[in-house]
Amino acid sequence: MYQSFTVIALWLTGAALMGAEIANNSPAISSRPTPAAVELTISGAQRWLLAQQQDNGAFLPGNQFTLGITALAVHALTSPPLALPADEPHVAKAIRYLHTFRQADGGFYHPEEGLGGYGTALTLMAFSAAKVNDVAVIHGAQNYLFGIQNQDPTSVCIGGIGYGPEGPGQEDLHNTATAVVALRTSGISASDPRLQQALRFIESCQNLSHPQAAPSDNKKSTAVVRPWVNNDGGAVYSPTESKAGGDWNPRPKPGEPQLRLHSYGSMTHALIESYLTLDVPVSDQRVRAALGWIRANYGFDANPGMPDDTARDGLFYFYASAAKTFDLADQQPFALLNGQTVDWRTDLFAAITKRAHTADGGGLYWLNPSPRWGEAIPHLVTTYIIQSLKRLHLHL
Repeated sequence: MYQSFTVIALWLTGAALMGAEIANNSPAISSRPTPAAVELTISGAQRWLLAQQQDNGAFLPGNQFTLGITALAVHALTSPPLALPADEPHVAKAIRYLHTFRQADGGFYHPEEGLGGYGTALTLMAFSAAKVNDVAVIHGAQNYLFGIQNQDPTSVCIGGIGYGPEGPGQEDLHNTATAVVALRTSGISASDPRLQQALRFIESCQNLSHPQAAPSDNKKSTAVVRPWVNNDGGAVYSPTESKAGGDWNPRPKPGEPQLRLHSYGSMTHALIESYLTLDVPVSDQRVRAALGWIRANYGFDANPGMPDDTARDGLFYFYASAAKTFDLADQQPFALLNGQTVDWRTDLFAAITKRAHTADGGGLYWLNPSPRWGEAIPHLVTTYIIQSLKRLHLHL
């Protein structure tokens, strides 16, 4: 179905004529991409994605993961620049498809597939981007997400939101960060007590010992101590697990070894986005510590912090997360720990363009040779890329 190339020079000839230096066989772009060059790449990606839409409105054939990927596609396509309106035929059909997943509890998911928290959060984000203003639907989805929030005071994951109602202790930063963005963009205030409780969970995923206020008794702040923390400032998947290696059992058996949790790039960017979404300023020590980890682990050829044999796992989700946080935190230019100053937009655009593929009949798509977390599915990865490019385009 697709014809794969290692570069996209043929597709981007038009941008080159407009004066942009576009990726070719060299590993990097020597000058900052122009808005026209980025828009041309976005146009190619959207052209490919729109061509993948199924008769039922989904942006993926089959039945597995179609809700989440379609919601991601709607969010990407309806975001500026080159935003498609909600009444554009492809978008309107996709929105109708998303509505078919609405359940009696207000969530959006397939009962057999599960993933209720993730599907609901992604759908809320899609509706917000497309300006779908059905109050009952929006409120129902918000209530569903709050309904699966961990409220167990004995759990190290209290405040977190997971893939679905699996029971307390299964919450993670990826899902919580997605839910936080969905709830905020759909109208929930950052000061809402439930989002402040989510903030406590987000803090618990940071490799940092930082002050945390006592719940409600006005006592002095106390230090939150987690045995695995080494204070590098990065983030992990959950308070008990890191996809970059290590786990921590809060209730170990006698003699059971405790492993460190290793910070990694995609979760560190998700952490920063969550903080900023909840109105934590860039000057806050938590954000500064996370940016410090990125300064020490900067780069786009791998998901930083992941072990060598899994270095590219989650690479394209990392791109989307990095583009959002670098822009939200206004990190331009970006000073590395070694004193070097870099332009993240130039470096990310180079990484994206050199990994593109051109499809038979035109259009651009991406996929990850490392298939973990669904990134062997080009429909998913291309939505990440569109999101990355659109965020990168801001403030060029």
